[in-house]
This record gives sequence, structure tokens and C-alpha cells, in this order.
Amino acid sequence: MLKMIALTITLIAFTAINAMADSIAGRLGVTARMGATLPLDDDMIKGTSDTDAGFAAGGGLIYGFSEHVAVDVEAFHMPQLDVHANGVKTYEASITDLSLGLQFRFLNETRLVPYFGFGPDFITGDLDHVNGTGYKMDWTYGGHVNLGLDWFITPGIAMTADVRGVYAVEGDIQTGSTTVSEYQPKWFMGTVGVRLMLPEKF
Repeated sequence: MLKMIALTITLIAFTAINAMADSIAGRLGVTARMGATLPLDDDMIKGTSDTDAGFAAGGGLIYGFSEHVAVDVEAFHMPQLDVHANGVKTYEASITDLSLGLQFRFLNETRLVPYFGFGPDFITGDLDHVNGTGYKMDWTYGGHVNLGLDWFITPGIAMTADVRGVYAVEGDIQTGSTTVSEYQPKWFMGTVGVRLMLPEKF
């Protein structure tokens, strides 16, 4: 029994040492996330009074150019943000955010790797009135800044947490080819998830 305990401790320690020593330089990874989005502007949909926070999920790819610099491409989807007018739910917004990011990572002697980043965002969506009328939220663009933390359980698996702020210019809300209103994405997004890093370096 004591030998089994000693072997288990040795394996855990060996895994930890490898996780501490490794980096994502030259490696491709896949990220999956889920969390929540909190709109910063009550009038995100022009002419309304309030947009609720909502569920967000997404993921993408990350590639490490070095121990300290990486790029990521991620897509986030918010399937339902309730929109109120005069305190009454009037619309449901469904929004997709395509994000490109440059990431600066702080590799150290622990399994925790903090990072910050920024980059452009491209946003679109749909807006459905409670009476069944549907509108298209045309593409708009903006950018984000984010802070995050990766915790490497093994050299190839990391739990990740990320907080970002997104700001975009006004986009059109259309029915057919007619513009009926505008929207302006501004929100905080907090997510947790997992990264799977491929073992081979490119």
C-alpha cells in the first residue's frame, strides 16, 4: 500500500514538473469555453430600455509563436439575450462574435500561466420580436481586450478562464433590405473552459 502511495505521489510530481516546464511555443491547440455575457449599455438595441445578461459559449484555435506570444481565433455565440422596452420583454437577440486575438503570456515556474490580449471582433445576429417578427442584425466590427489564466493539469491539457470587454461600432438592424434600427455591441464576457494542446511542435 505504501509503495502504491509513493508511486502515485511520484507520478503526480512528475506530471507537475512537466507541466511547469512546458510551453505552447510552436504548438496548436483547441479551446472550448462557456460562461456569460453582460451588456454594458442598456440601450444596446436602439429604442429599447434594457438588455439582460445571457449565456455564452464558444471556442476556437490557438497557436504559440513563442513561450510568450500566441494568436487565437475564436467564435462566441449568445443564443438568447432578452431585450426589454419600458420594462416589458419585447425582443430576443441572438448574437455571434468572431474574434481574432494577439495574446501575451507570462510563463513562470508554476502550472499557472496568466495572459492578456487584444484584437478585432466581427459581430452579427438576429433579433426576434415577441410577436414573431424577425430582423437581421447586420455585420458590425470592433475589438476586445481580455485577461485570462491557463492552469496546466498536464502539458497537453489546461483549464482556462477568460474575462474580456468588447466594443463595436453601430450596426444596422434590417428587415429585408430596409434598415429599421441600429444596435451597438458593448459587453463584458466571462468564460471558463479547457484547452487541448497538440503534442507535436510545428
